Order: sequence, then C-alpha cells, then structure tokens
Amino acid sequence: MQLAAEKIPVNRQTKKQLEVLTVASDYFLSHGYKGMSINAMARDSGISKESIYRYFSSKKELFEAVIAKELAAYRKHLQFLDYETASIALDKALTKTAETLLGAVTNDRTLALRRLIFQEVKQSPDIGRYYYEIGPKAAYKNLERIFAAHQHETEFRPEDLAHYFVGMVLHRATLQRDCGITKPLAKAQIRAQAAKTTDDFLKAYFK
Repeated sequence: MQLAAEKIPVNRQTKKQLEVLTVASDYFLSHGYKGMSINAMARDSGISKESIYRYFSSKKELFEAVIAKELAAYRKHLQFLDYETASIALDKALTKTAETLLGAVTNDRTLALRRLIFQEVKQSPDIGRYYYEIGPKAAYKNLERIFAAHQHETEFRPEDLAHYFVGMVLHRATLQRDCGITKPLAKAQIRAQAAKTTDDFLKAYFK
C-alpha cells in the first residue's frame, strides 16, 4: 500500500506540502474528523484551498497523510531496527523496539490520534485499516523478522512471539493511558519498563 504522504515526489513543493500537513495535523486533532472542514482550515490558516487540493484530493486522503506524518518517527525507527537485525543482539533489538512502541503509544498526541481514528472507523473502515498497516502491522512484521533470525533459540513461531511481545509491552500501558490513569511516560520510565519487559519475555519464551 502506498502511503498518502509518500505520493508527492520530493521537489521544490515539499516545503509547502509539509506546511499543509502540519496545519492539518493540528486541525484534525483539535476539531475531530467530522468537525474538520478543509474550507474552514484554509480560512483559519491562511493556506488556500487550491494549495491543499494540489497535494490531497480529499479530506480522507489528507487524514491518511496526517496519520503517516504523525507516525513517521515511529516507522523510521522500526525500519532502522529491521536493517540491524542481523548484527544486533536479540535483547537489545527487543528493548529498542519496546522503547519505540511505548514512546509512540503513550504520548498525548498519538493517544489523541488513535482515539480520533477509532471514532471514525465505523463510518470509514479504510482509515482503520490504513492506520493498522503502517502502525501495528509494521511493528509485528519487524518483530517477526527479528524472531525468525533467532528461531533456533525457541520453540515458538515468530508470528506468535511478535504478538506475545507487543501484548506484554503495550497492554497495561495502553489501557492505563486510555483510561486516564497515567500520564505520558518519561524517558527514564520508558527505558526501565522496556528493559524489564524484555527480560521477562526472554526468560519465558527463550531457552
């Protein structure tokens, strides 16, 4: 699947495209999907409708590009870990993956984006599938490749290990954030939680 944010070639218009996406990100998060109007956004931001429609043909395509933009750092880090799979120790790869997952899922901005996406899924299932493809599914696939490189050390399948690990890392943290019980995790908390979860996971599933 080609990402909406990647449909525009990198050229002299990229700066304007990013300006549109930055404004659109804040506007969607402030007004919600249904409450977001391209006409209103253009009027409030001073960006012409022509500039917006030059890059994005619809509100849905613009929202998909916003999702990709908001998850860009998360995706970039997972891709980096994928490239390093053959040379990085398993515990280090898993700890770094856990830190990336926790950092992305528990911050306020990502939390607001996820809530917005889930509210819209009933009316626009494609948006939910799009988010799943570039977010959760990307994490699962990255982990499957990591575990496949260490298949000889465990009796479990890579695809199962990927789901077990993500569940251990995110279930409690996500639930507590969704319920408003905890605040965004500090970097030190993320590092400590990622290290402990990785250690427990390896003790449970690897020889």
